Amino acid sequence: MTAVPAASSGFNIIKKFKKTRLTQRSNRKVSVIATSDVTADVSEQSNKDSVNDGFCGESFADKGELLSSLSPLLFSMKLFGLYFYREHRHRRRADDPEWNSASTTTGTTSTKLRVYAAIILIFVWFNFLRLVFLFNNSDHFGSRLLIKIVIFAWFGLIAILQAAYYYASHTRQLIKVLLTLPVTVDCVVKARRVARFLTANQWVVLVINGSISACFFFLTEGNYDFTLAPFVTYIKVPENKILLARIIGNLLHFLPIPCSLFAELMTLVLVYIFYIEFKKLKQNFRRAFGERGQFNGDLSVFRRRHQTLSRAVSKIDGFMKFSNVAGFVCHIANIIMLMYSVIFYPDSTSNSISAFIHLSTLLANVVGLLFSASAGIIVNHMVRISITRFETMIIKVKDRVGTPGVSGKSYLTSYMWIFVHFGG
Repeated sequence: MTAVPAASSGFNIIKKFKKTRLTQRSNRKVSVIATSDVTADVSEQSNKDSVNDGFCGESFADKGELLSSLSPLLFSMKLFGLYFYREHRHRRRADDPEWNSASTTTGTTSTKLRVYAAIILIFVWFNFLRLVFLFNNSDHFGSRLLIKIVIFAWFGLIAILQAAYYYASHTRQLIKVLLTLPVTVDCVVKARRVARFLTANQWVVLVINGSISACFFFLTEGNYDFTLAPFVTYIKVPENKILLARIIGNLLHFLPIPCSLFAELMTLVLVYIFYIEFKKLKQNFRRAFGERGQFNGDLSVFRRRHQTLSRAVSKIDGFMKFSNVAGFVCHIANIIMLMYSVIFYPDSTSNSISAFIHLSTLLANVVGLLFSASAGIIVNHMVRISITRFETMIIKVKDRVGTPGVSGKSYLTSYMWIFVHFGG
């Protein structure tokens, strides 16, 4: 009779133990992960692995080398508010045990640069809006009105370029591309060489522009004092203060010019980097074909590389497209108006100073047009060549369908795979 309670007791213990285990299991946190998230993580990790492995046997440069190779150009851009480093919004707090206190200095520096860039941006736009007062009721169609329109359009372009690169720095699009774009070591070397040469060249151009700007105010006997607007055009300036007004006007006229020069220079350097990488992609894709036209490489490698470069181009295009279009339209319009003025209005070149101003402004717009046009033409040319190579491969695969000894099914499968990954 005593054994029954013992068994019952043991049964209760086991029952309680099972109940405790079930309760513990129910209290555990269960995380549900979507299939798309897993696929994205795996895809991202595979892309990172492919980046670390290099491309077609050529290793990529270390992270940050491309950014450091452009340091002379980036420093010049910082001076004129075109570039600043904005810290990530979700960085670690000060109470985080893993937070590094040394990052405080970097954060303070980046904040100062961002405020400085914002001040420069406001100044450039204020200077552009000031030039609305260039025009008054006394204007009539002629060389004087045409040069006013040219100056107004040029400073409008400068304001757009300044806003574009402020947006690129504020959204961290520019620095993301420079830090994350996998480029080869020789591309970094070439980019460093080109950036140094063009930066030094631009500082020489700045000196020339400074002399041209001074001619506007001090050697033309007041013929271009309308650039002091709203003074002279709407507000009369006494003779004893006209020299001071010209000095201030010279600064207002000259200071925004470097903003456009270094912005277009950065655009050209970025285009040059993409040109090198797309050219290598084309060359390696060509080498992957054998003598009989068979493809010996790994298509997935070329697909990933092409997608990486295309994504980077899309990021750059996000802040460059409006400035490039504005630059192209502005320079075309200015060239037409300046040529019309020089040809049909002899008073625009009546003396050596006036001729120098008109011809140098015309030359500057021609150079600016080359900068703006080359940015789109070079990249589109290299992308088109890469796509043409892929389409050539598709045609070769299609031509071999039905060849004796060749399985049509396998080539059709290959053709569909290539079309899906490259054709879209």
